Amino acid sequence: MKCRDYRTGLIELARGRAPDAAERRALLAHAESCAACTRFLDGQMALSAAVAALAAEDLPPAGQYEARVMAEFDRVRPPRVPAWRLVLAACLALAVCAGAVRMFQWARVEPPAATSDAADTRPFLNIPYTVPLAPEEQATVVRTRIPASALISAGFHVPVADSAALIEADVLVSQDGRARAIRPLSVTITN
Repeated sequence: MKCRDYRTGLIELARGRAPDAAERRALLAHAESCAACTRFLDGQMALSAAVAALAAEDLPPAGQYEARVMAEFDRVRPPRVPAWRLVLAACLALAVCAGAVRMFQWARVEPPAATSDAADTRPFLNIPYTVPLAPEEQATVVRTRIPASALISAGFHVPVADSAALIEADVLVSQDGRARAIRPLSVTITN
């Protein structure tokens, strides 16, 4: 027989439940001749003694169990997060939510004031090399006078002989303050 065949019998022997005298003698003879089984039997005997000692102890009242368990939870609980960190996290979350709501608001493009000029019905011309307005982007129409030279340098074809001429125009200004489109209205030549 091999050592593993004796293990169950050695466990039963350590627990005090050896089946019969002949088997008990065979188990003890094998344990005396095998160092590994001797260590195994000693370990099982120590385990049996420890369980017997625990069983002999008086049990504390049930309320003490709860107190001991809760004390252990308090001992291993992670430290509390300072209140200022929670407030900071809440403020950051609120700022992100407010920014997201602001980004997705529908644009309210203010139409130019109604006039009787036929020039106001002309379409706006996108300024070259700028990103056109997105459909949901908010914009404002500003009426101003622009030097013809500025329009020419921006890439517009301006049919005037004098580059110092002023062009009255409606400028479509996006919510970030950039001019996105222009609608020329009239030309004023100055000397």
